[in-house]
Parts: sequence; structure tokens; C-alpha cells
Amino acid sequence: MTSDATNECEPRSEDLRLASVFIGDAQKRADVLALYALLETLQDIPGRVSEPMLGEIRMRWWYEAVEEIRDRRTPRYHPLSEALQRIVGQYALPAEDLLTLIEGQLPLLDAGPLDMRAALVIVDKGEGMAAKLAARILDPSADASALADPARFAGMARLKRAGRVPEAGEAEAAHLYRDAAKAAKTLPASLMPLALPAALAGDTWTGRARGPLSKRLKLFWAFVAGNI
Repeated sequence: MTSDATNECEPRSEDLRLASVFIGDAQKRADVLALYALLETLQDIPGRVSEPMLGEIRMRWWYEAVEEIRDRRTPRYHPLSEALQRIVGQYALPAEDLLTLIEGQLPLLDAGPLDMRAALVIVDKGEGMAAKLAARILDPSADASALADPARFAGMARLKRAGRVPEAGEAEAAHLYRDAAKAAKTLPASLMPLALPAALAGDTWTGRARGPLSKRLKLFWAFVAGNI
């Protein structure tokens, strides 16, 4: 795979890439990053189009690519669709879950503010579903249900930072953090890397700028302690 193709299969998010360092198996790490690259690609679409219809066309392109993978046809070409075809087959990932992830991001095409309920649905179908699928890559025998709350906190912090959930304040952040921290304590070590982005979500929520070294240290202690 060329350098450009590799870049297409990794998210730009520094937080996600730093958290993935704690996945020991290099191939599984790359495969988990590819799932998050798909999610990030979908989340970026609203900011790249001039009107919702064009965004819907782009999201539909990905939806149909996954349908082709599900139906064991050769998917339309993109480095990421090629990677997803292998990942779905290798780990027996449910393609229907990927379709849910894609469809769940469609409401982002509406540029208006989101209320908490709508935002939570988007995040649960986005970050929540990505975490669930990534868990099947890392440890298919483990109970991944406790990943839902850390994924929710990380996803909501992203929407808050983007100005999409103006009604979410300190109280909502504190509630989401408490749930995420409680859930993370119950995770097996094999799945803990997937909860680590939530350790940085408080900074994302408030807009605090933390340097890469500071992020690495925070993630390291969260991983070692099993506590975000």
C-alpha cells in the first residue's frame, strides 16, 4: 500500500492515532484505524459540500460500497473501501453495522444546531458503533458493551467542539464523563485502547489545547490505571 493510500486509511485525529499506540498488534491497530477513518470521512462530508444534497450523494457512495462488500461483490474503488472489504471478511464484521454507522451520520448534513437527544443518536451510531466493531477486531470474545459510554463522551465532545450542540454545558459534560469513567473501569485490558479517546474528551469539550507529549502521558496513565 502506498503512502497516500495508507493516509486514506487512517484518521487525521491525533487523539485517535495516539490512543491506537496501545494496540500491540500492528495489523489490528491499522484495521481499527481504518474503521475510524471511515467514520471521520463521513463526519467531514458536511464541511466539504455546498449543499446537503451533495453531501447525501457522498454518503450514499459509501453506503453502496459497503452494500457491495456485504454482497461479496467488488466494491467501488477507494483505498479505504479496499481495506474495509478485507477487514469485514477477515473479522466477520456485520456489514449491516457499518451501514448503520453510515446512515447514522446523515443528520449531520443539516447545518442547524442539534439537541442533546439527536446528538446522542448520531454519536451512538457513529463512535459507539465504531467502537463495537473495533472490539470485534481486538478481542471478539470480550464483552464490549462498556465501550458505549466512553465512545459517547468522546463523540459528544467532538460535536460540542464543533458548535453543533450549543445546549450542552458543564453539567452534561460531567454526567457523560462519570458514565464513561465508570464503564472504562470494567473493561478488559484488550479493549481499553478503544476507551482512551474519552480520556482526552474533557479537553476537547472545553477547548483546552494539550500538546502531544501531554496527551501521550495522560493516555499512558489512563491505560495503565484502567481509568480515564
